[in-house]
Amino acid sequence: MRFHQKTNELDQDPYKDYQVLCGIEEEFLIINKNGTLAKAADDIMVKSAEILERDQNFLSSLQIKIRGLDAEPSPSQIEYVTLPLPPESLLQAVIEGRKLLTEAAKQLGVKILAQSLHPIQSDPNPISGTHINVSVQREGGLMTPEEMKVVYNYLWNFLPEIIGISANSRIFKGNLNNIASNRCANSSVLKSNGFAVIEIPENRPTLVPMRYYGRMRYKLKIGFEQDEFSKKVITNNRGERLVDITPRGPFTNISDDNDELPSRNRIEVRVVDVQLDSEDLIDIAYLCCVSALHAMKLQKTGEILQDPYHMINLENAIANGTRAVFQRGNGIKESLETSLSTWIEETEEYQDYLGIKIKNLPSKILQLENAQKELDIEYQSRKIEKLRQQGNTYVMVEFVDPRIVIDRKGNRYRITSGTQVRGTLEAKYNFNYDEVDGMATNFTAIRVINNLVVQNLKIPLKENDHVLRVQSESESLLDRLFGDFFR
Repeated sequence: MRFHQKTNELDQDPYKDYQVLCGIEEEFLIINKNGTLAKAADDIMVKSAEILERDQNFLSSLQIKIRGLDAEPSPSQIEYVTLPLPPESLLQAVIEGRKLLTEAAKQLGVKILAQSLHPIQSDPNPISGTHINVSVQREGGLMTPEEMKVVYNYLWNFLPEIIGISANSRIFKGNLNNIASNRCANSSVLKSNGFAVIEIPENRPTLVPMRYYGRMRYKLKIGFEQDEFSKKVITNNRGERLVDITPRGPFTNISDDNDELPSRNRIEVRVVDVQLDSEDLIDIAYLCCVSALHAMKLQKTGEILQDPYHMINLENAIANGTRAVFQRGNGIKESLETSLSTWIEETEEYQDYLGIKIKNLPSKILQLENAQKELDIEYQSRKIEKLRQQGNTYVMVEFVDPRIVIDRKGNRYRITSGTQVRGTLEAKYNFNYDEVDGMATNFTAIRVINNLVVQNLKIPLKENDHVLRVQSESESLLDRLFGDFFR
């Protein structure tokens, strides 16, 4: 293997001593039927509970696969979380988790969007993604800190490949730019993490802060038991968990995990964009599972080395996705396809042991069939929308043509030609999109409609309307404090 220094031989591969468990967290955006974000996460929670109350068979099936539904920071996001499962159970768990969300959304008149970014309204948040958690342990045992370190470092080296094959968030703020995973490029919670090391506690008295009955107190540790589980897996000194890949569990320096059970030790890969096809997601999860077993073999035959070009390759994968070309030693360049093929070949024997089959890698997924294409955007008033996107949202407009405006109560008002009105620019969107298995997938077209909002009225704007004055939000605030900009 490329990132491995071999120092000894084995009579037989030890993988049969281990079992692998994998959990998946899929975050989704929720959209209205017109394609705009819908703040419906809580409603989907309630509706999902009603569905499961009525369908006990579905409930019984989910209970052995899905831990539950979780809310995200944005009310336009929701996720399901699987239990730690044997790899052969993952596909059905994903299918049923998606089924619950799409059925609840359908009954509410909204849609689940199988993309990480909304093509217009992610700015950069909300952003959705998929987290894959993998653990490997001996029968009846726990994943030790040393095993966590080895699996983490193995997957850390291959993080560029994982990003490359999963990157499909190519549209950001309405534009198809030169970045394959705008989610990874713009997320504030996918910072690059470091190579893992083992930290052994010092054999000295240590004061440990703790909360006791609501008060901050201390406990004094006199020493430590010198065994495998006294060690900590450290990937950054700050104990951050909101990173691209991280060890999880009480044998880390992540404070959020201090109270978790040791049985929750795992490695969490967080860089996977939301996949349109559930089988593509499962292939990536399978690759993580077989890699965990491969790491156990490599641990016993030598040492996993750190890729010196990791950051360069990471940036290349984020920018280029499946077209990434990686830097290797001696000035050698290697395509993602070549690297991925070698990786799969080196881990193929573990697929049979786990009873799984990687189907779409590398050939199908490298065809970019599932990536969001450039959008056909129709503007009702292109020049005015450009002003709004530049932050000039407070304007005075002269209407060239007369028009009729209707307020919320149904009252009708006539605006005559030449009328000058001051208000706030607003953009409304109507989207066309494809659907597969009840989920919205690729957006195909956008119509952008600009209104001038004046108190409770929304006046539709046309391309030939004249914008006489513009203000940013900060300029408008200064006017309200110190004078009128429009005078």
